[in-house]
Amino acid sequence: MARPIMVAVGGDSGTGKLTFCAGLRAIFGDEHCTEVRLDGYFGLNRAQRKAAGVTALDPRAHNFAAMDEDLWQLAHGNAIVKPVYDHLLGAVNGHETIEPREIVLVQGLFPLYTRVLRSFFDVSVWLEPDPEMKLAWTLHRDTTHRGYRGDQVRAELERRRTDYETFIAPQAQHADIRAHFTAQGVTFRKSGRLAPLDYSEFASESTRLELVDTGSGPFPGTIIEVDGGISDATARRIEDQMWGRIGARHAARRPAQLGTFEDPSGTHTSHALAIAQLLVARRIGLVADQLAGALAV
Repeated sequence: MARPIMVAVGGDSGTGKLTFCAGLRAIFGDEHCTEVRLDGYFGLNRAQRKAAGVTALDPRAHNFAAMDEDLWQLAHGNAIVKPVYDHLLGAVNGHETIEPREIVLVQGLFPLYTRVLRSFFDVSVWLEPDPEMKLAWTLHRDTTHRGYRGDQVRAELERRRTDYETFIAPQAQHADIRAHFTAQGVTFRKSGRLAPLDYSEFASESTRLELVDTGSGPFPGTIIEVDGGISDATARRIEDQMWGRIGARHAARRPAQLGTFEDPSGTHTSHALAIAQLLVARRIGLVADQLAGALAV
């Protein structure tokens, strides 16, 4: 087997990282994907953070040495035993063995924080929902699954605001693909580090595409905008063509539905999210092709 393909999915708390990774696993198959959640690498538990006056978004609360070592091992095809963070307890509660598979999905607050961490990844994506959307997602998650009241969630987000702006948001500049979600749709920004592709499948009355000079990297950047009101038929056509580009040799099966997410009113489907998941999957497929070609030489 070629070395694992390392994929970073980063963003602030409540930006949909788990949901995004679930879509990638649906595309490639759980048997081909390993998911690593970086919240296991807290160096301080909730009580210790409170005593020290630091938030969960402060780098001082995280064990980057252990994170570096474990991701290095996974990138080189070795299994790891990592800590598991319990959000109800606010502390590490046990350990889990992670076996590397063809694709290693690494999701969390700090996947692109240091040069060492960034060096591990073949593809990196950063999720940036609008503040109102992020607030709604975080309220739903923390009140439904983590035992908080709504006023506690709002107060904690306000307390973290400065750390988010100082430590989390700047990582977006290092991502290969940034996905900015709003009520009006989604905007994808590809960095100049990745070669542009044939994006003809995006041509429609509900999409716009532009090549831009990012000032960094050897290639032009790409901006793709998809309207939130895109019709089911247009979105399905785009998704069909993107699926064809990924290729049956990479994806285990075509999921019955991509872009699913949960909010207080139930489970829904977002064409913007489905297209984002397929766009990143296409990049993963290209890395797989490159690795296969290198092995064949």
